[in-house]
Amino acid sequence: MISKLISVKSLDDILRCINLASLLELSGWPKPGNVHRLKDYESTRFEHFLAGISAIQPNFRLFCERIYEELENNEGDYGFIKLGQFFESSSYQMMQWQQGGNVLLGHLLILAPLAAAGIICFKQHLLTIANFNEVLKKVINDATINDTVSLYKAIKFCNPGGLGKIDKYDLNDDNSINEIKNDKITLKIIFDLSKNYDMISREYSTNFSIILKEGLPYFFNTYETYKDINIATVNTFLKVLSNHPDTLIIRKSGLPDAKKVSEAANRVLKLGGIATKNGRKSVMKLDKKLHVKNGLMNPGTTADIIAGIIFCALLFGLRF
Repeated sequence: MISKLISVKSLDDILRCINLASLLELSGWPKPGNVHRLKDYESTRFEHFLAGISAIQPNFRLFCERIYEELENNEGDYGFIKLGQFFESSSYQMMQWQQGGNVLLGHLLILAPLAAAGIICFKQHLLTIANFNEVLKKVINDATINDTVSLYKAIKFCNPGGLGKIDKYDLNDDNSINEIKNDKITLKIIFDLSKNYDMISREYSTNFSIILKEGLPYFFNTYETYKDINIATVNTFLKVLSNHPDTLIIRKSGLPDAKKVSEAANRVLKLGGIATKNGRKSVMKLDKKLHVKNGLMNPGTTADIIAGIIFCALLFGLRF
């Protein structure tokens, strides 16, 4: 039975939620267009994701332990969390331990503030989703200019695909770091500026509204209906994708193609997703179609969102 209250008993439990969220997102099958247990890309394999997930766990432990230990002296200002420092150090290890490229930057960006909010709520016995929302908002709002600088360094190191150009604070512009410092651009500000063309930025800008208001309730309901973690994972992926054209596809292939993928996700979801025979057949057909483009039609940002949804579900009591 899902409690709908934060139900972890220790810091180690939160770390288990982090690790399991990434593993369950990765192993969800078949999330159409993603690398999964039966499908690789030419240069990025399922095992590269496993290596990346393993590589970042020590970074998450250090991150979580420091927040837990330093919270009492910093309750008024969560800038001490240093999200950017975590992005930079964990991205480095993720890239060092596998040769498949940027496999997990999105997971890091999504899971870090959620984990920080989970630790603070756990330590302060703030156990409701409303409590979690408030703490998460403060975690994001209190992030600093230095966090933005470190985020840029992490992104450049990972070299994610499909990055376009913008007029100011462009990742490809060597002067962007100076502009960020001079203009005092915090993490919240930079994500507000990019929210219209990036789903993860939109989550930061809206206090993770897709994850907490759309995805999490749907995930809970789907699991309670079918008692199957894979159905809950894949059908929630389809649900989010049907509602939100994936911004990785938009960057690589354009908005019209992204909308077509969302429409296809909606059609297979109406057949029951992978919970029904016809739905499962349609999902596998869609998966095969998207993989023909070798990553150009990969709903990778949606996968990152799913990792956040699963983390929150585990934090709030899901056991399977």
